[in-house]
Amino acid sequence: MKNNSNNRFHKTSNSPSITFLLFSVLFFFVAATKAQTGFAQQSYQTFKDIAYKNALTDSAVNLDIFLPDSNFGKRNPAVIIIHGGGWAKGDKTLETPYYMRRLKHELLSNSFAVISINYRLVSKNVHFPKPIEDCKDAVRWVRANANKYNIDTLNIGLWGGSAGGHLALLTAYTPNELFSGDKTLAPYSSKVNYVVDNFGPTDLNALFRMNMGGFSTFIVKLFFHKIYEIREKLVFAMTGYSVKTDKEKAEEVNSLYNPIHYINKDAVPTIIFHGTRDKVVPISQSTELKEKLDYYSIPNELITVKKGDHGFNNISTEEINKLVGKSISFIKEHLK
Repeated sequence: MKNNSNNRFHKTSNSPSITFLLFSVLFFFVAATKAQTGFAQQSYQTFKDIAYKNALTDSAVNLDIFLPDSNFGKRNPAVIIIHGGGWAKGDKTLETPYYMRRLKHELLSNSFAVISINYRLVSKNVHFPKPIEDCKDAVRWVRANANKYNIDTLNIGLWGGSAGGHLALLTAYTPNELFSGDKTLAPYSSKVNYVVDNFGPTDLNALFRMNMGGFSTFIVKLFFHKIYEIREKLVFAMTGYSVKTDKEKAEEVNSLYNPIHYINKDAVPTIIFHGTRDKVVPISQSTELKEKLDYYSIPNELITVKKGDHGFNNISTEEINKLVGKSISFIKEHLK
C-alpha cells in the first residue's frame, strides 16, 4: 500500500471551539442514524452478550459475535469492532448507525467474522488503563475461543471509531505484555494484523487542552463554566487526577495512553479516516499519526473526507459506502 493521503485533503485549524470539543467528546456516539436501504438479504449466525473476561461488572465486558453461514470449510478471519462514546458512553450495538450496519453487512458478505465488544467505561471509579486492558483481553479471548467459533487466529484486525479508534490504536501498537488484564487470558496474544482508525485521538493532552494558560483558563471558566466542569470530570474519569489540583499528574497519565508514542518499526499497517470539518478531534491528530507511521515505513493511508464532521454525520450514505469499501479493501490486503 502506498503511504499517501487522499487528494481531497484540506488543512484545517488546530484550534476548534473548546465548547463543541469537550461537550462532543463526552457525549459523542459513532455516527448518525440513517435509513437502511440497499442491503441484500443476508444469513449469518449470531452469538450475543458473551462475557469475555472475569470482572466485577457484568455487561461491561460482553461481546457479540456474527459469523458468516459458510466459508467453504475455511476458518473465518475476524474484525473486532471497538465503539466510540468519549470513553464514558456507548456500547457494542451495531444495528442503529448506518455506518455500522453497512460495515457489518459488507464484512459478513466477504466471509469475515464480526466481533463487537463492550469495555469498562470511565467514571469516578473506573479509570485508565481498564478500558485498554479490556480491549486487549477481548483479542486474547478471541484467540482462546477460536476453535469454538471457527476463527482464523492468524487473521485478526481492529476497527475503531473516535474513542474506539483511540483504543484500537493503543491495542494495535502496544507490546503484548503491556496493559494485561485477566490473568487467565495472559497466555494468549493480543497482537493483530492491522487497524482501521476512524478519527481517533492520538494525543490526549492536546485534545483536552491541558496546556491552556492562566488567562485562557480564566476566560473558559468565566464564560463556559459548565464546559470547564465537564472537561474536569472527564479528565478525572480518564486519569484519576484533577486538572484543578493535580494537573501535572493528569498530563503524565494522559501521555501514557497516546497511541502515537508506541509506534515503532513493528507497528501494524494502519488506515485512517478523518473529516476535514471535525471540530471534536482535530485532523492534525491524524496527520501527525500518519507522519509517525511514515517515519517508520509502516504501510498506511490517510483518507480525508471533504467537509466531513466528527462521526461523518453529515455525509451521504453513498460516501459512507465508499469508506466501507476502502476499509474492506485495506483489510483484505493485509490478510496472511
